[in-house]
Amino acid sequence: MIKFMTHLLYPKYLGHCIIALSLVLFIHIISATSWAYTKALDSLYNEFARDTVYLGYNEFIDRALEQLGQTKAAQVSVSLAQNQVQEFRDQRFLPSLRMESEHGILPSVISPRGYPDNEIYLDPSATYDWDNWDFANRFRVIGVQPLFIWGAVDKAVKAAQFGVQSAEQQSLSTLQEVEFQLHGLYFGYKLALEIERLLELATKTMNTVERSIDQQRKNSPDQINESEIYKFKVFKAQYKAKKDEVNQNLLFVRESWNYILGADHAVLLPADIYLEAPKGKISSLSFYQQMALFNRSEVQALAYAEQGARMFIEAKKAEYRPGLFMGFTGTYAHAPSRPRQDNPFISSDGNTLNMAFGFSIRQNLNFSQMKTNLKRAELEMNRLYFQQKAIQDKVMLEVHEKYRDASIAKSKYEGSVESLKITKEWLRMEQLDYDFGIGNVRDVVDALKQELELRIEEKETVFDYIINLANLNKVAGLSINKLNE
Repeated sequence: MIKFMTHLLYPKYLGHCIIALSLVLFIHIISATSWAYTKALDSLYNEFARDTVYLGYNEFIDRALEQLGQTKAAQVSVSLAQNQVQEFRDQRFLPSLRMESEHGILPSVISPRGYPDNEIYLDPSATYDWDNWDFANRFRVIGVQPLFIWGAVDKAVKAAQFGVQSAEQQSLSTLQEVEFQLHGLYFGYKLALEIERLLELATKTMNTVERSIDQQRKNSPDQINESEIYKFKVFKAQYKAKKDEVNQNLLFVRESWNYILGADHAVLLPADIYLEAPKGKISSLSFYQQMALFNRSEVQALAYAEQGARMFIEAKKAEYRPGLFMGFTGTYAHAPSRPRQDNPFISSDGNTLNMAFGFSIRQNLNFSQMKTNLKRAELEMNRLYFQQKAIQDKVMLEVHEKYRDASIAKSKYEGSVESLKITKEWLRMEQLDYDFGIGNVRDVVDALKQELELRIEEKETVFDYIINLANLNKVAGLSINKLNE
């Protein structure tokens, strides 16, 4: 009897996006205690005592994206990829540079034959003097600089740069999905406000009908059909219960807005509280398919990843060839208990200062391992290539499906507009007939129910049209709110 009210509980009319986003982001709100829920009800009744902030669509999306963790996680993923680029760049200059230090205790050395301190090395009878010891320290710096390695580092840098572009596209895909959820939440709020407004108008209309019935009961009690009166009372009672459910749904959406935007001390409302159908027309299917192939973040991410894999293979091939390197080392050691030996042919562990540099050619001879690593890189590139083909096929099917859904939603919206127009004329006729005494309560109530149901259905079809069109734009890689801008 009041079918239109039960529809308000369907996810598609509150928006699949609202339910999904709420389950992911606001699960603790749903499971709040009764005390917290009572506080939320109090805030609803006292909302006009707080500041009211009106948010446009773009402002709502921007503020929400700043608050959500998905946005920050996506940004961190891009930063990690950029960090890897810098890591490869750092290998261009002194990729191997380290310092070693050694510390210990060394005894002195004595010459039984009385050789001078700087000639003790000539005494074959020289021995350690453990009565005279001291701390010894040695520091060594070793560095290696590649001079020619067949462009391996530059190719690795380019491969990492492609990885950054792939990460950026993946991040963009995540943000588009989040924006779509926020899109539904924004217009879901407008739908809830519209339904609330329509129910208020319906309440006034029912009160008018009820006063007319009471007046007729006083003036012409014989013309009143009590069965129809009871039906009207049952309808009114059920309507009141469903109206309470609508208020709870509206409260839920408002609290979701407050949580997402971090606004605990202000009433947030859409800048335009009226829900209107998107402007403009739906383009051809081929247009959306072409846009999807060029714009979809998933396709672009795999394309960049494949290019990065190709460049990485080129970098791995450099391992098969010998590389030219320059190395240098510097050592300083000091032990107070040991006399310094100045002969260049004598190496003293206790006291020394020397530097050396030279060139070397390095060749990895583990060709079997290099071949296996190269094969794995080629297999990874092939996997990315076929994944790209698979995602393109998936994108084409998604675009076709969402194009169909958007076209059907548009047709339903246009049909609901025409049906509502006819029903308004019917209700106007029944009200006039009843006022002139030639109509009856049943016809007025039927027309009233039908008109209210279609009013709500018309707003629901507008919402469906907005969401399905946004979904079509999303799978085509276009702006989600394209036709509403």
